[in-house]
Amino acid sequence: MILQKSDMPKYAETIIVLVKYNTTYRWYITDKELWFLDLRKRIAAYINRGFQIQNSEDFSERFDIDILNENTAGDFLNKIIDLEALTKELTRMLEQKMYSHISDMVPSLYVDFDKKKLISYYPEPASYEDCIPFGWIGKYENFLDSIPVHLKFWIKQDVNLFLQGE
Repeated sequence: MILQKSDMPKYAETIIVLVKYNTTYRWYITDKELWFLDLRKRIAAYINRGFQIQNSEDFSERFDIDILNENTAGDFLNKIIDLEALTKELTRMLEQKMYSHISDMVPSLYVDFDKKKLISYYPEPASYEDCIPFGWIGKYENFLDSIPVHLKFWIKQDVNLFLQGE
């Protein structure tokens, strides 16, 4: 897939996500709403705060997947295959400054379906780490240093392109 300007991350709308599934890593640029893994927990949290939720059993916006986990990941990832971004494409986006603000390019989530773990680095109060399936680990922390070197699209010839884009 060749990324176009319309595919670029947009602050508070679309995010960059690193996914590990069946030992394979892939980058995605998607709507941020897709990554609340347990939608039932998210809905319950809204109801507990006094909000009314219309169609609380309608999960069609995420391909009728209410709980995204190791059992449903294959189906989900097949459905968002067009949203996959290659590491070299993300590097090109940084080099060509194809973003509104450099923070748009910082990965927001790391979802490891193999180890049942979600780590959020999303800068706004979204609490992805609170909406995880039973048996999963959810954390909020900077995970960028733990990403394998060959996937760090922001590093080119030992230069941090995030620092170049400020």
